Amino acid sequence: MATLKEVRKMLGMTQKELSDKAGMNIRLIQKYEKGEYDMENMTTASASRLSQALGLTMEQLLSLNINMFTDDAKESLRSGELSIQELVEMDKYAKVKKLSKIGSFGDTFRANYERIPESVWDKLPAEDLAKLVDAFCQCYSDGKRA
Repeated sequence: MATLKEVRKMLGMTQKELSDKAGMNIRLIQKYEKGEYDMENMTTASASRLSQALGLTMEQLLSLNINMFTDDAKESLRSGELSIQELVEMDKYAKVKKLSKIGSFGDTFRANYERIPESVWDKLPAEDLAKLVDAFCQCYSDGKRA
């Protein structure tokens, strides 16, 4: 799970910039970053403003694994070459690959992963997407044997 501070820094924002962009008091941002306030207990209004300012949903913020990104990826985000949503997609892809039974089979995994409609991909957690990838693979295998 990424902390608010990690995401803010990855985006190249200061506390003041985030505070201004979110329309929130800087002291409130500081309390969330220090863990004095729990992000999961944030008011709906604050969560909405913060999400909009960061370009992430609260669910994405709370589940994002910052450690998987290289320094080059983080720099690409700061320079605008990559968007935060592209990094979120990379993070989710890595999680699905790790959870899938066929994740270690690169081309097979990728072919089955790409069968997932985008409208479904956004709505399901990584665990369910991994099961879906495995089910697609199983259906294909069963069809070949029939």
